[in-house]
Amino acid sequence: MSDLAPYIRSFFEDHLVCQRNMADNTIQSYRDALKLLLKFAVRSLKKSATRLRVTDLNPELIVAYLAELETARGNSVQTRNHRLVVIRRLHEFIAMHEPRLLDHCSRVLAIPRKRGAVVPEIQYLEREEVTAVLNAAASPSPLGHRDYALLLFMYNTGARVQEVADARTDWLALLPPYKTRILGKGRKWRTCPLWENTAQHLRRLIDGRSPRCDDEEHLFLNRFGRPFSRAGIGNIIHRHVAKASKTMASLANRQVTPHTFRHTTAMHLLQSGVEVNVIRSWLGHVSITTTNRYIEIDLAMKAKALDACDLSDAPSRKSWPPKPDILAWLDSL
Repeated sequence: MSDLAPYIRSFFEDHLVCQRNMADNTIQSYRDALKLLLKFAVRSLKKSATRLRVTDLNPELIVAYLAELETARGNSVQTRNHRLVVIRRLHEFIAMHEPRLLDHCSRVLAIPRKRGAVVPEIQYLEREEVTAVLNAAASPSPLGHRDYALLLFMYNTGARVQEVADARTDWLALLPPYKTRILGKGRKWRTCPLWENTAQHLRRLIDGRSPRCDDEEHLFLNRFGRPFSRAGIGNIIHRHVAKASKTMASLANRQVTPHTFRHTTAMHLLQSGVEVNVIRSWLGHVSITTTNRYIEIDLAMKAKALDACDLSDAPSRKSWPPKPDILAWLDSL
């Protein structure tokens, strides 16, 4: 069988969900990438999606699709390479289930990643900027306290925005030692310590809810009592950063996202002397290479500080005269 549709369905319903146990957001990104590819194939080959065969997605068509992503859609090299990874994963799956298509899949897998992908610069907040944003969120109202607890939780844990949205009340341990479980990428669990201040605000947040709140309820709810979306959390951050910028000029015109809080946590842990492997576990990084990016930034900052106080050009004073040349001393005898 070389019809494409059955393989795509099995790829999503069985491989990604049951075998790979991928998170919903990752599956959606795979879906979006393949939808774009299928639309391009339908437009280029003048066939309906239901009639596409695996061999229709040949290397020439895929390369043309990747080129269109950059030229017509304005995607970056990094996004283009991500789309290619999704295509590769699909063809690896097809090759595993149908050996007769192995040669075709091998040619697709040979399509190289494009060089020149620019890794986005890490943006983070200074400690006084974090304090200003938290102070802007602080309010005696229930919504104000919820926002403060949410931002403090994000700064404490360095959790990804989806991890914050998914957090449940029964994942918390609000008695010493304070900690929370976090469900991260690949549905992998990790445990993150909580500061006492964070635990107190979270306890107050939960205690202030109606009695019908159960242990499995989401930790952060919007004004309608529903779990936050990623966009909803981003809006809270945007609102309080705008308010804090009135007293903290460095926040003006800054694009502060939920991931900025994650970067901020990593940098502040590193600057406080926390060992890099602890930070890796804290943030749930799969590879230590990801964590090492923060070390590179910290070292660059320290090198810049050293350059600012470099005294190598200043005239040096010697505490005693230099010793005479040994040959000159012998000649003087």
